[in-house]
This record gives sequence, C-alpha cells and structure tokens, in this order.
Amino acid sequence: MGLKCPGARTDAFFVYTVVDASAAFASLNSKHEPSLLRSGTNNRHPVQLPASQPSPAGAFDQLFVSHFIDSFFGTPRPSLPVPGGSSRIWLHELPEFLASPSPSPVQSSIRAASMLSYGTAVGDASLKTEACRWYLRALQSLRLLLSHDGPLRSSSESLVCAAVMLVHFETLAGTSPRAWLKHVKGAASLLEGQGPERCRTGFLHQIFSHLRLQTFVAAMANNELHPFASPQWTTIPFETHPKLIFDRLVDILFAAQRCLSIASRLITSKTEQRNLLCHELNLVIQDARLQIHQWRSEALSYASRKDGRQNQEASEPVADDHLMTSSDPFHFMLPYNDVASAALVTLYDAANVILLRLLCLVSPEAASYTMRVQQHSESILSAHAMIKTSSTSVPGRSSIMLVQQLKTVALWSPSSRQREVAVQMLQGQTNQNRGFADISAPSNEYFAHVAAYILNNYSVD
Repeated sequence: MGLKCPGARTDAFFVYTVVDASAAFASLNSKHEPSLLRSGTNNRHPVQLPASQPSPAGAFDQLFVSHFIDSFFGTPRPSLPVPGGSSRIWLHELPEFLASPSPSPVQSSIRAASMLSYGTAVGDASLKTEACRWYLRALQSLRLLLSHDGPLRSSSESLVCAAVMLVHFETLAGTSPRAWLKHVKGAASLLEGQGPERCRTGFLHQIFSHLRLQTFVAAMANNELHPFASPQWTTIPFETHPKLIFDRLVDILFAAQRCLSIASRLITSKTEQRNLLCHELNLVIQDARLQIHQWRSEALSYASRKDGRQNQEASEPVADDHLMTSSDPFHFMLPYNDVASAALVTLYDAANVILLRLLCLVSPEAASYTMRVQQHSESILSAHAMIKTSSTSVPGRSSIMLVQQLKTVALWSPSSRQREVAVQMLQGQTNQNRGFADISAPSNEYFAHVAAYILNNYSVD
C-alpha cells in the first residue's frame, strides 16, 4: 500500500476482547490450526476465544517496574562496580514484593509509583490516573494496617518498602504540599522502630542506605538534626556491609546538618553561651571538613581505577594543613561527565558551600574561601544545565537529584547572581515536579535563617 512501517510499538497498550455469548460457536478443536476467521462458508464469523485467557496484568507490572528501576540509572551504566558494593540493591526486590501471594500495601504502592513513572515518561494520562487509584488503595491499606494495635500481618520489610514507594510517587505527583516529606518521616519511623541492629543486613540494610539521603532532606525542611545522624545510626547498620562511597557522602551531609543545628543555636544565643557554642561549632566544622577531604581522595581514587589509570593526586599524601589553607579555588573541585557522577559531585559541592560559609561564624579566615564557595556553587549550576540538555538523562527524575543542591546555592552562595540563577532553576523544577514545590519556594526552612544571618553580616557582593 506504499505505507511506511512504523516499527514495533514500544509503549504499553491494552487489548480488549469481548466474546458474544449469544453467538456461541464450537470451541476450536485442538487438532485444527487456529484461525481468526471461519472459512468455507459465505458468512464469516470470528472464532470464539477460549473461556480462560491469561491476564496481561503481570506483564504490564513487569514493564512498569522495569522502567521504574531503569529510571534511577538512565542509559549509561558504570563500567566498574562500586568498591565493596553488592550487585543487588533494594530496587531488585520490587518484583518479588509485587509477586507475593499475600495481599499487602506494598503491592499497591509499587504499582502506583511504577505506573506513574511510566505514564509520565510516555505522556499517558490514563496510566497516570490509574496510578492515582492505586496510590489511594495503598494509602488506605497502609493506614489500616498501621492502626492495628496487635502484631502486623505484613513484614517490616514490606511496610518500609511501601512507605518508600509512596515517597517516590509523591515526588512526581505532588498530590498535596509536603506529602512526600510525610512519607519519608513515616518510613524513617518504621526503620527507627526496628533499631539500627536490624538494618545491618538484608533488605532493611538496602532500604536504609537508600532512605538516608531523603531523611536528611526531610530534616533540613524542618530545621532539625535527624536521629540517623547519631553515632549509633552511622555505625551499627554498616558493621556487616562496609560503607560505600555514597554512604560516606551522606555521612558528610549529616555532619553538615549537625553544624547547622549548632549554628542555629549560636546566632540566637546569649553572650555567656556564645563562646562555648563557637568552640563547639568550630570543632564539628573541622571534623566535617576532614571527612570531606578523605571522601574527595577516595572519589579521585575510584575515578582513576574506573578510567583504568592511576591518579597521582589520589595516591600521594598531602599535608592536612596545606589542604585546609590552600588558596587555589580549583584545588578541591571534582569533575563529572554523566548524571550519576554529577549527582554525587554536587552533593559534595553543597556540603562544601555550607561548611565554608559557616566558617564566617567562627573563623576570621572565612573570607578567604569566598571564591571557592562560588566555584562550588557554579559547579552545581553547571551540572543542572548539563543534565537538562543531556540526551541520556531520564526526564524528570534526573533533575530531581539536584533539587537539594540548587536550594543550597539559592540560600548560601555569597553571589547574588548565583542565588538568582538557582531560584530560577528551582522554579523550573517546580513546573516539572510538583512534589518539590516546597523546596523550590522561598521559605524559612532548610536553615534559611542561618544562611540569611551570614549573608547579612558577612556580605561580599
């Protein structure tokens, strides 16, 4: 017919079959070859389908879950496994939870989040509507289950997984303001109830490692220090499986949060308490900066092994005093060339921005780090621009990874230009992901009052 073949269809679609009971036909004989039409007569009628047809629901669930898992990584895959890492992570357990024969909120929550992710990617409004229905079912069943005083029929693993999947649903859907934060707190509370010892192995360890960054963000939204920043929660869950490079980066973020908590008390303290709080803040800042230096060396070493070459800077020891007082604004910068590395490096940049600005409260040398703070801030802005134009990034989810970093620049950068650009990027992010509207909007959260105090009293513009 001269028509161009469009190729195989890659998105999800539903095929409806209706059998007319009034037009009963003899079932196909097993020895006859199946045919769509009865031949040999003037009137052609469709052959009756067998009464029992396999349901396509399982196949669609697999499609949605597979897309959801892939959306966390994008097209590129690391060529070298993370040192000490496992080939299996919490995402790989989702199909098993979904296939469980016993009904549980986790099944509805996995369907809701994965269906919404796929529907958003392919622009299918009907899928997104159906995902919302599954979300409501998950909410109702989870609330009912948690309201019982007796022992829970569902395992602790499935309950935590259900709450985490609701977090991911809300980060895309944004059904109500701060809904994703409530789910993060709920999931974290479930883990706290299990205790750090239960999070040393298995699925609880995997999901705990994943949830830590989200709990950090949730605590920042409330200007508080999260319990996961405590020594027992930063050590006991990693006794069996040592920390990966990402886990140690989250440790640094919690260390920065501890500094912010002390700084918040310092700027409102009375004169007799200021000296004590200044001393305490100075100690925790130096400890956090030492962790940053150690993490940077590890990141450079990992990057050199991944590229198949030895990095001289990573292998040669450098005096701590020189590192802490280096005037080279590029000395502490780290490169990135894809979505995954950009997400890690910009979290490192954000921690540096916060800690170096907090030095203004305790050190007369803080002004010497202004250029470096601006360089870390520029790294975050450049990463957002790179991800936005990258053809290999996953729409929506990739840019989510930089929301917290952009918020840091919008509040903490000493450059008014950088703060304005970050706010514009956050506003664009709000249009893409309604779940982060509260982060994007100006507020007194995320220790904004500490940032404003430093900006007003130690301005460089």
